[in-house]
Amino acid sequence: MRTRPHLTALDTVLERAALGHAVAGASVCLIDSTTNCASIGVERVGTQAPVGPHTLFPLGSVTKIVVATVVCRLVAEGRLALDAPVAALVPELHTLGARGAAITTRMLLSHTSGLADAWDASASLTELLGTSRGTAAAAAPGEGFSYSNTGYVVLGRLVEKLTGLSWVEAVQRAVLRPAGISSAVFTAPADAAAGHVLGDDGTLVAGDLWPSVSPLFGPAGATLHATAADTARLVLACATGRTQDGRELLPRWMVDEMLRLHAPIPGTPLHFRGWGLGWALPVAGPSRSVQHIGGTSAFVHVEADRGIALAVLTNFPEGWAFGVDVLCEALGYDRPALPSGPGPGDTDRYVGEYASPAFGVTVRAARDGRLLITSPLTGRETDLHHQQGDCFRADFGALETEVNFMDFDHGRAGRLHTALRMLRRVS
Repeated sequence: MRTRPHLTALDTVLERAALGHAVAGASVCLIDSTTNCASIGVERVGTQAPVGPHTLFPLGSVTKIVVATVVCRLVAEGRLALDAPVAALVPELHTLGARGAAITTRMLLSHTSGLADAWDASASLTELLGTSRGTAAAAAPGEGFSYSNTGYVVLGRLVEKLTGLSWVEAVQRAVLRPAGISSAVFTAPADAAAGHVLGDDGTLVAGDLWPSVSPLFGPAGATLHATAADTARLVLACATGRTQDGRELLPRWMVDEMLRLHAPIPGTPLHFRGWGLGWALPVAGPSRSVQHIGGTSAFVHVEADRGIALAVLTNFPEGWAFGVDVLCEALGYDRPALPSGPGPGDTDRYVGEYASPAFGVTVRAARDGRLLITSPLTGRETDLHHQQGDCFRADFGALETEVNFMDFDHGRAGRLHTALRMLRRVS
């Protein structure tokens, strides 16, 4: 660990972190005994509107932390059991047969439900689960980690059934209002930071950061917007179970349950060693530190025991990588070294097409023996870098991810775990 810069140098931290990234705009808040915020760039490329402390950004999947907190509050109140099947409360799960009947609250919170991931225009939970039912699940309930937006749609419905409120009102009553989060809105405001994508020439142009989905995916991250300062306060409250003015959101035993490892990521993970209940547990960092990402544009980091929270909200595809650089610069952390193996021997073990309902990738061998994989974001090819055994990594620019092959049959991998999802071989 390097020496931590003084908090007043946060503007300089952002400038250093921006080097090497295609940056449109970003707003950052660091809570560490004091609250310090800084911004860089513009709300929309080609305009003169600078990002400021009141700029609203989409939180994306950071929303899942808030939904998980509401669910765990219901558990703490004795209104819900972590290990009881939830199909009695969410009968739509019965469309999946025995698989749906086996799914528990803990599985949904820790992404071990086996529900096929989706991010689409499904207008109802029945329609969404019907899509999932039509495709073979990559994992059985409780078998292992595979990130699922679908699972958090189900959790949103579970909250509604138990509270009699919409999931939005339940979140506002249980978390946002007690924590004093005043900037949060659940529709995209006209003055929110505009999204950007990389154009063919490598420069940023206005465009949707994520594919458009129906409001059904609100609990998974489709609708919530907030400022960086409110986001930092929000995630700190969720990770400690207490608001800044001392009010209890969750009892200590429930916080401990949320922050412990429930679902390890297979193979050799790069960023997260696994998931707690709602939270990602980073590979490196202090004990009981937790994180989450929103697409690839938002990043939060919390050290609950030390009262530290960092929120990095951006409007460009490399926001997660930028956020990690901000974390390392602001808190003096070193990036973990990436292991590198001698290279794969028998490439036929890995070559093939792998898919889930959310996306697919193709792995092929180049003439010089290198292994190449297509990006789940763009479809473009990049190198697979061998780490050890059947574990690789791939750098897709906005997404650097582990690529772990498993379930070998007749010398060929049957499944692949990448971009936090489990995929099955389809050819």
